[in-house]
Amino acid sequence: KVLPGGELVLNLYSKLMLRLPGIFRFLSGSSVETNITSHIALTQDTPGDLKLVIKDCSNLLRGFSVNLRKG
Repeated sequence: KVLPGGELVLNLYSKLMLRLPGIFRFLSGSSVETNITSHIALTQDTPGDLKLVIKDCSNLLRGFSVNLRKG
């Protein structure tokens, strides 16, 4: 999303499903999910020098969940 004033909201979601053979088979079917939302902005100190600035780091530390297979 683009907010007024040139601020951007970046939302990243990913899910990793584990499929492991051998002695780690008990972890198969487990998953790790992330849902990260952060406010970012593009700044320009000099012409042609764009910088990506993360304005809110608190959301980067939350949003992880681990789901273990039953049993």
